[in-house]
Amino acid sequence: MRNSSLTRRVVLFVLLPLAVVFAASLFWMERALRQSTAAEVRADLQKRELRRQREHARQSRELQRALQVLSENAGLKAVLTLQRDLEDSGALRDPVERAELQRTLDERLEAVRESVDADLLAMVNSREVTVAEWRRRPGGVYLRQEIPINLERENLGRLVVGRELDLATISGGAEAVLIKDGRVELSTLPGERFAGLARDWTQPGELLLGTERWLAVPMASTELGDGRRVVMLASVDAAVAPFVRTLRMVLAPAGAISLGLVLTLVWLTSRAVTRPLQTLTAACQESIQKGILEIPPTRRAGVLEIDVLADSLHRAAVAASDARHSLEQAYLQILEALVEGLEARDQYTAGHSRRVSQYSVWIGEQLGLAPPVLERLRIGALLHDIGKIGIPDAVLLKDGRLTDEEFSTIKKHPEIGVRILERIGAFQEYLGAVGLHHENHDGSGYPQGLRGDEIPVEARIVHVADAYDAMTSNRPYRNRMPEEKVRRIIRECSGTQFDPAVVAAFFASPIDSTAANLEKLHEAIQNPGNPLSVADAAQSLAG
Repeated sequence: MRNSSLTRRVVLFVLLPLAVVFAASLFWMERALRQSTAAEVRADLQKRELRRQREHARQSRELQRALQVLSENAGLKAVLTLQRDLEDSGALRDPVERAELQRTLDERLEAVRESVDADLLAMVNSREVTVAEWRRRPGGVYLRQEIPINLERENLGRLVVGRELDLATISGGAEAVLIKDGRVELSTLPGERFAGLARDWTQPGELLLGTERWLAVPMASTELGDGRRVVMLASVDAAVAPFVRTLRMVLAPAGAISLGLVLTLVWLTSRAVTRPLQTLTAACQESIQKGILEIPPTRRAGVLEIDVLADSLHRAAVAASDARHSLEQAYLQILEALVEGLEARDQYTAGHSRRVSQYSVWIGEQLGLAPPVLERLRIGALLHDIGKIGIPDAVLLKDGRLTDEEFSTIKKHPEIGVRILERIGAFQEYLGAVGLHHENHDGSGYPQGLRGDEIPVEARIVHVADAYDAMTSNRPYRNRMPEEKVRRIIRECSGTQFDPAVVAAFFASPIDSTAANLEKLHEAIQNPGNPLSVADAAQSLAG
């Protein structure tokens, strides 16, 4: 929040609270509307249940009167009396007698069925055994009514009459479920919607089916028996959807228009401040990307604080530019002193670092390196042998060939160079060329044994340029090699000691070590006051 822009602060402290208040209000209104609708839906379901109970009571009374007549049916009493007597006497052990009795019971039940419109008929004796039964559809669920069959004061059994349960009819057209032992047995909705649902169906309340909220109201349906219960369902979301849709169609556009007006007002008010600040911010960001503080003079904004800030930043940028220029001059002088200090120790290697630097730049140009990379390559190549400052004169200036021990000492100069430069923050980008310019393409080099693209491109370029200059320069223990031999050696070492791409760039570059042009380059480097400048010598070499 400390670094947030003015526009962001306005959004956070003005527009966002307004949007939150508006959203909270809309949410509260929707919630209140849902609660009100849920109450209305519950009341409607309860009214349906009351109507159903009254209708059921009326139908039950009519059916009860019809059943009362049937309970006095002499045939029923006779067949139940016969069944009791035969059972008491043990005659029913005879299969023939038992089959004959069953035919009689079924015939009597069939006679009753002709006089009663029912889906279920059953005769149950006094011992609670169903002796005869007929169902219109096996496996159905039935609403049952019973009437006792008495002979004077003795109960012979009862007659059970039932109608098949129709959930849509019994619930008055509402959605409903049939519950048995706490589980959904039958439903007017797809059964998979109740998968994994666990609730107390004896209590009214809300439940979630998928993503839709429903209201459940149990019905007083004791005639089902067997622990069954019918529960009416009504979708709260479906009932409230039209109202919510209307609410959103009215309030959402109104809120959006209000927020738009506030946003326009805030934008017009803050524009005088934000535009000059954005200009200064863009200039600062560009300076960060370049690594150079450059804040040009800006047009006066008419706001005192902004104008003072812009002028202060511009003055600071001018001062930083002057300081940077002075630092760059000191930096270049340090580089010159380091290189001159190294080459002053050995007259045979005088100018070696400068030549390697020039050769490396020519090779880098052939590889298409960007100007910043070329500049880093130029300075890195100039410093590539700086570690030789730490090599004893007895080894570094020895006239003859080096022993294995002396060569091991010489091989330490890349690591010494890295230790010298890594303590100076400005020289960190040159460590690759200084510390790895003796790594070979095939991994046989030193000090780390890197190979291929593991070696920085500056180090691969300096490696070729360094080897070329060493072979084409005089040494205490040998004279310079012929140009053709040097080039043949470089070709033969392509892919092993040298990177093939760098070698190809080397042969495409303007490097030419003929004796006359090399002497011109040496003379230009050794005698800065000579009319033939380094650039002229380089042009002569390129020609």
